[in-house]
Amino acid sequence: MTVARAVPEGTVELIRVKKILFLLAATTLFALPLRAQEEASVRVFVLKYKRVEEAALLIRPRLSESASITLTQKLNAMTITDRPEKLDEIGRVLASFDVPPRGFTFAVKLVRARADVPQGSIAREIGGLGAKLRSLFAFNDYALIDSGVLRGVEGGRVQCQLGSEYTLDFTIRPASGDELLLSPFSLSRIYKTEKSAAFIRPLYRAAIPVVLSQTLVVGASKEESSKSALILILLAQELPRADAGKGANGPKTVEKRK
Repeated sequence: MTVARAVPEGTVELIRVKKILFLLAATTLFALPLRAQEEASVRVFVLKYKRVEEAALLIRPRLSESASITLTQKLNAMTITDRPEKLDEIGRVLASFDVPPRGFTFAVKLVRARADVPQGSIAREIGGLGAKLRSLFAFNDYALIDSGVLRGVEGGRVQCQLGSEYTLDFTIRPASGDELLLSPFSLSRIYKTEKSAAFIRPLYRAAIPVVLSQTLVVGASKEESSKSALILILLAQELPRADAGKGANGPKTVEKRK
C-alpha cells in the first residue's frame, strides 16, 4: 500500500488504460475465428462420371486454408466446408470436369506389304492411300488383310481381331483437344499349332499419339531390310456427345450453411 500511494495518480490511470486495451484486443482476436465459422457453408458434391478421387486432386488447390474435405467413395461424393464464394467456384470447376467421357471411332485397315513380288495393283479397298504408302515404304505390292470401324471411350480398352491371324489392342487415355494417346498400343499375331493351344505374340507395342481426323500409318517388320511388313492405317474421329451443350447435367450438390 505504501508503494501504491507513492506512485503518481496519472501513472496508475495509464496502467488501467493499458489493461482495458489489452482486454479489448483479446476479445477481438477470439471473435475472428467465430465469425469465420459463422460464414462457412457445407456442400456435398456427387459426381456422376468421373472418380471423386480425381476430382479432389483437381479442387484442393482452390480451397481456403481453413477448408475441410471428406470423400465418400461408395457414393462417389465429396463433402466440402468452406466460404460460399469458394464453394461456388468449386461447383463451376466440377461442372466442367464431371462430364461424360468422350467417345471415338477408329477406322482401321491392316495391309500386308511385300517387296519380293512383281509390282502389282494396290487393293481397291485401300483407296487413295496407295500413293501415300508407296511414298513411305519401298514395297511393290500392298494387299488388304482386314478392315473395320471400332468404337471406344476415354479410359476404355478397345480390342479386335483383324483377319484370322492378327489382333489389335489399345487403351484410350484421357484426351485433351484434338489429341489422343493410345497406350499401351499393341498389334499381335495369333500362332496356331496342332500340338498346343493357340498363343499370341506382340509384333508392335508402343504408346501412340493420335490427332483426330488425321490418318496415322504405322509399319511393323522384323527389320528395316525385310521383304515384307504389316502396315496399319488408322483414322480416329470424335463422336458427338448426347448431352453436349447448354443444359447438360453437372454434379449434384447439397448445401448446408453453418
